[in-house]
Amino acid sequence: MQNLPATPTGFNAFSPQQQQAPRAKIGGRAQAILGQFWHDAETPGATQAIEREGWMDVLENCSHSEIRDAWRHYQTDPENRSARGRLGKPDAGAIRSFILRKRPKPQLVQPEPEEPKAPRVTAERASDIMREVGFDPTPGG
Repeated sequence: MQNLPATPTGFNAFSPQQQQAPRAKIGGRAQAILGQFWHDAETPGATQAIEREGWMDVLENCSHSEIRDAWRHYQTDPENRSARGRLGKPDAGAIRSFILRKRPKPQLVQPEPEEPKAPRVTAERASDIMREVGFDPTPGG
């Protein structure tokens, strides 16, 4: 636990009010991505809203450039197409998984070396100090 940052960073450093703008942008991007898969009026608006909300929850800690890059990769990856070449509907987890694979691996931060402690006073030096202040530390002295 000592390697955790003392203060929140990135998206988590925002107040709930500040988090709304990036989440809304992610929601807009999710709607643009998913819009091509909502082919008819059969998909109720509430269902679309819930799906967008899920994307916002999963991708809120990802930058918009990361999301764009992952979506570009998803569209061009032949694994995501049917035998007829039709693009399969993505889920936010697939996009996030790609983003996390592309990020640099975290490195453990080594603690700062401790400053050397001042040498302890030896028994001999302690006796000398006691004599300097007028106290004889010898038994019976």
